[in-house]
Amino acid sequence: MVVHSSSFVQKWRLILVELYGYESYMEYLIVPSIIGKKNLSYLPLLSYTDKEVSDIDNLVELGKESDYLIRAVNETYIDFKDGDTVTMRLDLSSGSYDFIYKNHIHSKCRNQIQKSLKSKLVHKIGAHELLEDFYMLFTKTMHRYGTPAFTIKLFKLILEKLNARIIVVYKNNMPIASSLLIFDGDLVIIPWAASDYKFSKFCPNHLMYSESIKYALGNECTIFDFGRSKYGSGNTYRFKKQWGAAPIKIDMLSSNKDDIYSKYSLASSIWKKLPRIVVNSIGPKLCKYLPDL
Repeated sequence: MVVHSSSFVQKWRLILVELYGYESYMEYLIVPSIIGKKNLSYLPLLSYTDKEVSDIDNLVELGKESDYLIRAVNETYIDFKDGDTVTMRLDLSSGSYDFIYKNHIHSKCRNQIQKSLKSKLVHKIGAHELLEDFYMLFTKTMHRYGTPAFTIKLFKLILEKLNARIIVVYKNNMPIASSLLIFDGDLVIIPWAASDYKFSKFCPNHLMYSESIKYALGNECTIFDFGRSKYGSGNTYRFKKQWGAAPIKIDMLSSNKDDIYSKYSLASSIWKKLPRIVVNSIGPKLCKYLPDL
């Protein structure tokens, strides 16, 4: 069972109130839409939830007269099917990177970690001093995926108000992979990661994640959360699985029964084709109106 800090949710809410001016409704934040409609969202814009399915009856009751979105962890769910929304979590309770490396990480992944070590890559772990390198990679990656990128101010606030760190991997002083680590009690999550695909042959993501796991162990974390994926499909899910991460079901409870990801798919395909100068200008403004990214 993951132990969540009591202040994490409150701090996240304060970040979004400061950034976007969101108003509160009990445990929800009110996220406006572009057309003026209001949506209730619990932990909007964050690919993470501290709620379990047994804890959300009150939230559902509060939101039943409105449009709402709640994510909840369903740790007892075992009948996974392709396309289920899951988060991928690696057990760090052994406290030993060597144990995890030998017993959890798949052989192919271990080979790629070794390749990254032979590629003369350098990594740094820090905070504000690494933000520009992280953000440059983040905006490029989001454009490639067809997703608007948050304003850099969001990450500045995260580094100021949460227990968070940035890791960046360099090749010849050039940033080629990066991620943000956020700590919540004995759990560490990576909600956003980015890389320059032109350098993928050097396996920078493998160095980034292996060093992130070591850092999490050094901070006495027992769960490493790789973030949200679709069960059984896609390179992202397979990448996380090879680290020994196991799927945990995320129930998406919404008054709107439409598949939110299907709704975004057309917009995403168009977004990929827009010039970088356009998406970098309007993307951060657009994120305010998207309750789930």
